[in-house]
Amino acid sequence: MPSETLWEIAKAEVEKHGSSGGEGDGLEIGEKSVFFIGSKNGGKTTIILRCLDRDEPPKPTLALEYTYGRRAKGHNIPKDIAHFWELGGGTSLLDLISIPITSDTLR
Repeated sequence: MPSETLWEIAKAEVEKHGSSGGEGDGLEIGEKSVFFIGSKNGGKTTIILRCLDRDEPPKPTLALEYTYGRRAKGHNIPKDIAHFWELGGGTSLLDLISIPITSDTLR
């Protein structure tokens, strides 16, 4: 069984859903947002860093953190863009979800 990276799996999922009629949303097919919610020390930041091929130690998430990621598909082809949102601090900060999740971002 071939080993796929998280980026490749997410890209395939977007392409699968994008081909089923997601036209007119104003975003290119290569640009999407991912929201990570989980328990403390659950590995949310580690997953994001591995997905972006960054070799840096993960730091504790204080509240709501945003990470921008992009990957080149090839020469003269638009890049895949990902917006990573990570909620730290457990359920006490659940109100912060309303920042990245709006009616505009859900379309």
